[in-house]
Amino acid sequence: MQHRTDHGTIRLRLLAATPCVARVAWYASDRLVGERRLWRRETDLVLPEGHWTLEVTDERSAHDPARLAPTRLDVQVRAGWSTPVDAVLARGAVLTGFVADAAPRLARFATVTATTADGRTFSVRADGLGAYTLAGLPGTTCLVRAAKGTLRSAPVVVEPPGGEPRELDLVLTETSAATSRAGAPEPRVGAAFAGRVLDEGTGTASYAAIVEVRDSRGVLLGRTRTDHRGRFVVGGDLPASSGLTVVVKSGPDRIAVDERRLRGLGCREAQLVDLGEVSLPRVLHDPRPARASLPRATAAAMSLPATRV
Repeated sequence: MQHRTDHGTIRLRLLAATPCVARVAWYASDRLVGERRLWRRETDLVLPEGHWTLEVTDERSAHDPARLAPTRLDVQVRAGWSTPVDAVLARGAVLTGFVADAAPRLARFATVTATTADGRTFSVRADGLGAYTLAGLPGTTCLVRAAKGTLRSAPVVVEPPGGEPRELDLVLTETSAATSRAGAPEPRVGAAFAGRVLDEGTGTASYAAIVEVRDSRGVLLGRTRTDHRGRFVVGGDLPASSGLTVVVKSGPDRIAVDERRLRGLGCREAQLVDLGEVSLPRVLHDPRPARASLPRATAAAMSLPATRV
């Protein structure tokens, strides 16, 4: 077979953790040029000279927990040369859980989407009981959210662990009318802070405690509340920053507001910073003195004239 002199060959070798049928797609300047199924371990791609991006994915369904994580390769093709490239498909991370609305009722057939920092998206549809399994995720930080109709969940920053599936339940609480307009900015993957708030005296989880992220000038960058286990993830769209302060305030279980400030924090792009356990002190506040000058309530009897009908 004769090849053109301005073309080169990519000798692609598939190294998969488990046997699978893969698909390779090649891009030039972010434009899809072609794709092919990989049945054998090795294959040759004859492409014009230049810079190419290869994306190799497992053909199994996103519902299949055995699905392997995709890989992306940058290759420089030289005319008349053969360039060997290894495509490694490792075991992918798995997210499982349920999607519900604010009622709460299970949201049937909602779409769950995970977006990575480099812009790749992975989506799956929940079943008739609101349960979903999203497999084959790369082991990097992802922004996960669910949507159904005009409702969507708040974005959650997740670092999918390898090995065991991670459980993540999503609640549809936001309307997408404001963000579905043409030209509206899409959520981006940024940094976030995670942790767990505990009562310093009892060691129990602090439910509905307020967690805020502020910059060095005190400007509010993100705000959330803890769940029933005291856990929180605040941020999700923070840029790489330093000199941040995380402010933790007590929830509705206390009459007076107690708080703790964690100063001098920093984050990198698309990083999930684990703050661990944050103890919230319980400060004894002096009761407010009663004001003796306030008038006391009095009662008076009033008689009305009788009316004969």
